[in-house]
Amino acid sequence: MEESIELVARKCGQQLDTFQRCILANQANPSSCDEHRVALSKCAADAVPLLSTIKKTCEPQLRAYDACLAANTHKGDEELSNQCTPVLRKLWECTEFVKRQEMERTGSRPERRPV
Repeated sequence: MEESIELVARKCGQQLDTFQRCILANQANPSSCDEHRVALSKCAADAVPLLSTIKKTCEPQLRAYDACLAANTHKGDEELSNQCTPVLRKLWECTEFVKRQEMERTGSRPERRPV
């Protein structure tokens, strides 16, 4: 997954930077950055096709983690960690499952579309 993150950062640097700046400038209203989030998501899906598969397959875990973060955002770091780490672990387990399936399907490493 680290390779995927590096690829997204390399191929979608502008979208990532714009989204991060927006989030930092709008911490009280992160939904105002939805346009930038969508642009980053589209770029990432194009750069790393496996991300689209993970998003589809692991949608319940992604939604649960997002909900946990939203519900615990105003709590301290320790409480946020206590509440959301188990949810994050389930998301990680799902992503690892999808990666293994892709490796079995292709007979090698997860497939990457040339960019």
